[in-house]
Amino acid sequence: MSTLACDVGGTTIKLGFVQDGELVATRSIPAHSQGPLADALPRIREALGELCDEAGVEFAGCRGIGMGFPALVNHDAGRVIDHYGKFTDAPDVDLNGWARDVLGLPLAAENDARLALIGEWRHGAGQSCDNLAIVTLGTGIGTAVITEGHVLRGPNYQAGNLCSHLTINPNGRRCSCGNIGCVEAESGSQYLGAIAGETPGFSESTLAGVSRLDYQQIFEHAKVGDRVAQRMRDHAVGCWAVLCVNLIHAFDVQRIILGGGIMASAEDILPAVRRHVEQHAHTPHHEVDIAEADRPEHMALLGCEWLVQEKLNQA
Repeated sequence: MSTLACDVGGTTIKLGFVQDGELVATRSIPAHSQGPLADALPRIREALGELCDEAGVEFAGCRGIGMGFPALVNHDAGRVIDHYGKFTDAPDVDLNGWARDVLGLPLAAENDARLALIGEWRHGAGQSCDNLAIVTLGTGIGTAVITEGHVLRGPNYQAGNLCSHLTINPNGRRCSCGNIGCVEAESGSQYLGAIAGETPGFSESTLAGVSRLDYQQIFEHAKVGDRVAQRMRDHAVGCWAVLCVNLIHAFDVQRIILGGGIMASAEDILPAVRRHVEQHAHTPHHEVDIAEADRPEHMALLGCEWLVQEKLNQA
């Protein structure tokens, strides 16, 4: 049978029709995440209907729907725990009731990084490895862990998800999470303005004329020799490398997958992270593979198939 898939992001909602590990059809719709999730659900239903029409299948011909959210998610209850400024009504939305009443299907919900890791584990760069982690580098920094073939969730559903909020600079910047000097605050995209302002020489840098500062601009300006861009690049990559070492020491993983939009600059990120891990990770019994995500734009959708089957097995 087929599975419906939905990856709810802050900018875009990606939808898919998955069958036997293959993404048969996809759609993307604007998220409008500053508004209510309740208003997005009818648009999600409409797009899913189009996917089913394209595949020649009714909703009833699917085994269920998997949904990922950029937030902590109570997987057992199928509820978003916290909204983190996106779809602020999400914790109050009865997603199980919506899926049952509107689609006639069971629902399995999960954190988006965890769902992407499941997709990589079953179909991508995580295949053949049962002890692995993912770091998604995008607007925010997401993490998730699989240990001994089990998806790590914890009693409060945050195990492995908050590693980007581990402290790497005790005298650093305050993060929106409330922590000081965590990876997110020291290198997250939303803090680039503050980071740039604290970088000596920024006003004379070619970056000062950029209307919208992001990591794509930083990597591009670094390549042509802008020293401020190079310092900002090296600082960020260093933070991400430290995060990888922390994941290795905390969870004894054998592979870490790097994904997210910032990995468009993988040729600059991967070698530096690998060097740092080789020099600083305590791994006397094995080497840890640092791998690039495989089809990162679709792995959360592919992960929905396994997630729904897991939910059905628990029923």
